[in-house]
Amino acid sequence: MSEERNIDPFSILILVLSVIAIVTELIGPFAGFYLGGGNYRYSCLDCEYSTGFDYTMQIIIIILFVIQIVIALNELLPNKFIPMDITKFGIYLAILSWVFAIIALASFGIAYMAFEWWPELGFYGMVVGGLLNTILFFLQQRNK
Repeated sequence: MSEERNIDPFSILILVLSVIAIVTELIGPFAGFYLGGGNYRYSCLDCEYSTGFDYTMQIIIIILFVIQIVIALNELLPNKFIPMDITKFGIYLAILSWVFAIIALASFGIAYMAFEWWPELGFYGMVVGGLLNTILFFLQQRNK
């Protein structure tokens, strides 16, 4: 006889969205501004125009998404390595990830308010990933 194990689709989606959010931050800039004369500058993990605050927030948000990946993996594995229910903790981490992304963008905008500035791929990946993970963690908690 075989045991039937139900795989949680919310955890799979959270895992995929968290990985996508991290990748968008790693490969794309977080925000950019127009310096003038055809020169554009960007804030990213390896760019020189990041402010100290938005750079720190980008790293913290990546850590938050890594923890969300761990929570999703914990729900997917048959033998959980964290025995208690931590889905509610995942909701809080997902909310913090998009709130911190908005705060980081505001910090960048304040620092470069003399220039024309805009959000980039890294910001959108973090905000969309955080919002969708918040919804998915909520639905996962509700369906338990």
